[in-house]
Amino acid sequence: MNTTDLILCAVAAAALDICAMVLILSAYIDRKPGKRYWKNMTGGMELAEPGASFPLGCDELIIGRHASADIRLPDISVSRYHALLTVSKGLWTITDIGSKSGLYINGNLVKNAVLRENDVVSIGSHRLVFRKRREKNE
Repeated sequence: MNTTDLILCAVAAAALDICAMVLILSAYIDRKPGKRYWKNMTGGMELAEPGASFPLGCDELIIGRHASADIRLPDISVSRYHALLTVSKGLWTITDIGSKSGLYINGNLVKNAVLRENDVVSIGSHRLVFRKRREKNE
């Protein structure tokens, strides 16, 4: 290998490094507006019960007892796959997906419902409040 080949290899490696840095910086810059957009879309909501809170961080979440559930409630009164939470245009909807004990919103048995702030979602023995996400220092 001659000197010219070595120089070309070094230049190519440097160009790849520069491209990688540009991509990393672009992703970092785009991250903050993406978080703001997601917070606006979801309203920064969570489901909470004493001692636990579950941030609603994607547009579709499964609630259940199974280890693969997005919101896991390890309790025999909760079906493996109990309910599905979805968000569209800022509105959260919860749907019973074949649970044995049913899905209750504010004490009423429902198959599906649009959630409003401070609604109480009863899944098995769990009472979860649908609310704006609390900051860690609150």
